[in-house]
Amino acid sequence: MRRVLSQLFLVMTILFLSGCALDSEPGDQQTGITQPDEEKVTEATVERVIDGDTVKVRLQNGQTEDVRFLLVDTPETVNPEKPVQPYGPEASRFTKEALPTGSDILLERDQSKTDRYGRWLAYVWSDGKMINQELLRKGLARVAYIYEPDTRYVETFQEIEDEAKGKQLGIWQTKGYATDRGFDTSVINGISEESSDCANIKGNINRQGEKIYHIEGGRSYDEVNPEEMFCSEQEAKEAGFVRAAK
Repeated sequence: MRRVLSQLFLVMTILFLSGCALDSEPGDQQTGITQPDEEKVTEATVERVIDGDTVKVRLQNGQTEDVRFLLVDTPETVNPEKPVQPYGPEASRFTKEALPTGSDILLERDQSKTDRYGRWLAYVWSDGKMINQELLRKGLARVAYIYEPDTRYVETFQEIEDEAKGKQLGIWQTKGYATDRGFDTSVINGISEESSDCANIKGNINRQGEKIYHIEGGRSYDEVNPEEMFCSEQEAKEAGFVRAAK
């Protein structure tokens, strides 16, 4: 009898815990896509992160490609025609941490393969997470470049963006900064000390493939068109860059 009661108690405990787990699931769920469309996936390896929404990858056939994240836009950090924009360094840093050099990722296509610049267009997956929507979730990107037929996840992305807006995260902290035309830096006066003081080290890759970084005051600093921007010399070194001789 004692053995039967023990077994009955065990069964009841398992059922109770299972019920609690089921009850807790809805509250733990987040808006978003949870897995890629396997029929549209290409495997790749990260070569380096260019900025918050662009990464260079190596395909399984050895070919390298620049990949632009679909349906999102992060503030600029490496555009030679624009200054570093607030929250651009944060977005770039997040993507670098999410996609370290040498990591294996999945590129989920929509309908178009490339944009007008020849860059691949993709939803980028790493460790079971889509980085496009994670940037939106943290307020480091806006929904942008909505062009048919590449709109598979646009409604979900807009829901995630609305949640970040409601929490006033990142780019949504200052009204009018993130717009449907881009980022208006005129409305921000030193909003982010990290953004204004950071990302002033220019990383450049020369014709020989050497990674060189330039600090302010260096002989070639003003002439260099950066391929990456860094917040510190240590960050540049960790990315494989060496300091310019002068």
